[in-house]
Amino acid sequence: MIFNTDFYEIFLPPYILIGIAIIFSFVVTFFAIPSLVRVSKIKNLMANPNGRTSHDNPTPNLGGVAIFAGVIISSVVFTGITTAHELKYIIAAMLIVFFVGLKDDLYPMVAYKKFLGQSLAILFILVPGDFHLTSLQGLFGINELPYLLSIAVTYVLFLALINSFNLIDGIDGLSSGVGILTSLFFGTVFLMDNHLAYAVMSFILASSLAGFFYFNVFSKKNKIFLGDTGAMLIGLILAIFAVRFLNFESNSMFLSQSRSAPAVLLCVLIVPLFDTSRVVVLRLFRGRSPFEADRTHIHHRLLDLSKSHLKTTAIILAVNIMFIAMALILRNIDTELLIAITLVLATLLSFIPIYLKKTKSITG
Repeated sequence: MIFNTDFYEIFLPPYILIGIAIIFSFVVTFFAIPSLVRVSKIKNLMANPNGRTSHDNPTPNLGGVAIFAGVIISSVVFTGITTAHELKYIIAAMLIVFFVGLKDDLYPMVAYKKFLGQSLAILFILVPGDFHLTSLQGLFGINELPYLLSIAVTYVLFLALINSFNLIDGIDGLSSGVGILTSLFFGTVFLMDNHLAYAVMSFILASSLAGFFYFNVFSKKNKIFLGDTGAMLIGLILAIFAVRFLNFESNSMFLSQSRSAPAVLLCVLIVPLFDTSRVVVLRLFRGRSPFEADRTHIHHRLLDLSKSHLKTTAIILAVNIMFIAMALILRNIDTELLIAITLVLATLLSFIPIYLKKTKSITG
């Protein structure tokens, strides 16, 4: 990739560029977190246990601030001049989501205000950024999308991912772990397809999340949560990657052989999308608000069985890897068939912790 100004021009081979970007973003996030923890404790900016949450002690919840710093600085420095047009609108959206999330972490917002903030961020990318789905890749026989329908479908995808990563952020390491896994997938595919700027951005997100993951899962002195800031930021960036993935006109080894890009994307993002859809349907079926918090998420069911955040996160990530592997193996079959297989398998797997808990209560 070439970096140039009026004064100099630098060429960096892709793997060196990616390596430097990964180290830089990790270092920024990793070393920012202890300072954030100290400030949070001094100013009492903590997430307090409330009977529904899965933690027992007041814990700082501004991890998203460190991730934001690592991602945005590294993206500006390392993604290169060729992405300047798209990057400025992506950064504008990231800034809006950052401040909406930060406000909610410090002083909880009512749902409609958060929704308006998310919508503003999404529209910055869709309209002036002209960044939206152009095709459904043959899903249900639909290829090219009319402009207004394209905007609507892309808006729903962004809104779903931003909120689904927020909703699965209920135990240590889950939202960030899924973010790392999916970012690595996108980064690998983008690199294979010679979309270097998006590959760099994907690996930047993965490395920033890895820096956070250590403190969230393993640290006792400097333990910290994502907060809405971090969870919504992960969802926003992965939505950007998802749209770019579906918009490929690809010559790569992977995508040129794939007939099921939307189904592959579903498998990659199965954890947040399926669990959120499942919980919303359950709440509506029971006559409750879909925004009302409860402990019906799959990770809550598994946590009740394993009694360990790390074990629960590891199980869910292993299942996510299994779905990605299945998608890679079956990517040449029809999109609708792969989606059906994915949803049936996900539904069956979601009943396992419920069955095991009932069995345990009967035998116990």
